[in-house]
Amino acid sequence: MKLTDLLFLSSLKQVPQFTLLVLALLLSPFAHSAQDQQQAEQELQELKQVINQLQKQLAENRSQQTDTEKAIQAIDVKLSAVSKELRETQLKISNNKKELNQLQKQKTEKNILKEKQRKQLSSQLRSAYIAGQEEYIKLLLNQEDPAKISRMLQYYRYLNQARIRDIDALQKTLEELQQVEEKINATTLQLTELEAQQKQQVDQQLSLKSQQTQALQDLKKEYQNQNSRLAQLRKDEQELQAIISSLQKTLEEFAPKQSLKGLAQYKNKLNWPVKGTIQHRFGSNKFANKVKWNGIVINAESGKNVQAIHNGQVVFADWLRGFGLMVIIDHGQGYLSLYGQNESLLKSTGDWVEAGEPVATVGRSGGTTEPGLYFEIRYKGKPQNPVNWIK
Repeated sequence: MKLTDLLFLSSLKQVPQFTLLVLALLLSPFAHSAQDQQQAEQELQELKQVINQLQKQLAENRSQQTDTEKAIQAIDVKLSAVSKELRETQLKISNNKKELNQLQKQKTEKNILKEKQRKQLSSQLRSAYIAGQEEYIKLLLNQEDPAKISRMLQYYRYLNQARIRDIDALQKTLEELQQVEEKINATTLQLTELEAQQKQQVDQQLSLKSQQTQALQDLKKEYQNQNSRLAQLRKDEQELQAIISSLQKTLEEFAPKQSLKGLAQYKNKLNWPVKGTIQHRFGSNKFANKVKWNGIVINAESGKNVQAIHNGQVVFADWLRGFGLMVIIDHGQGYLSLYGQNESLLKSTGDWVEAGEPVATVGRSGGTTEPGLYFEIRYKGKPQNPVNWIK
């Protein structure tokens, strides 16, 4: 790809930040030889100049948003970060509880072993005290059978060695038990700290959601004028289309030999990205019979996992006006799947994902009032009815 070709991208008014995408593609297995690698690095340097221009243009476009739209974006991004941190904290708490259960189990087993060893050793010592000295004196007084004396001495020697081994085993058990108890104390302390952290994150999340609700009410007031609302919706659609066109061109230029096989053979075979009811269907009226839905909206509980419908590579993961926190996955051969309105993003640009792998969590970012997932499938930039692809 020549720099003159890349400059075409800078003419777009709405283009996402996809530095990591290009880096991932240029440094991918498609660049096999050292010459290919050198050329890829040269192209990357040229591309960086264009990307800087695109980032400035993107920042300029976002600066033209209303104060309410800026507030919604800021809240959505903060909420995404907090929700992701909360998710990670909850995972750590779950792992700590599992570890604590295992440690408690080990402690119980060690205590049972300790008592068994103590009883066994106590019994041996008691027997030795009662009978040992008398038998040993009789042995010394019996001088008629030297062979028997030798065997009896050997027997007592083995018996003493066995007792020493039992004592050592008990000592080892006591040391292991102490180590387990120390781990239990450390894990319990960590769990307490994590739970306190979780409470703070939950409180922060609730506060941000409250701010989000207020911002959405303010936005609704701004959109009372139908003409301004229609203009905004069309502008949002144009921005998304510009992003998709840019991604498609980039993928075609930089990944002509990609191994992804597309979705053509998976029609009516793919799983739903999230379980729920369809609130808005593909092609139905979105606003004033002048804007149609290019995808579907699935009502779902806030925070639920949004799963990739098929394997592919994340080529966009960012906030987009009108669509909120958006993930776009390239499945190859011109097929893209889009997941919008998310509460948090679990993947970054350049990540490879498998079918069914969580890529985001359900939310209501981007100015939507109810939690749900906005879901699209596109082929060579054109919207497809997602229902035709889902089994």
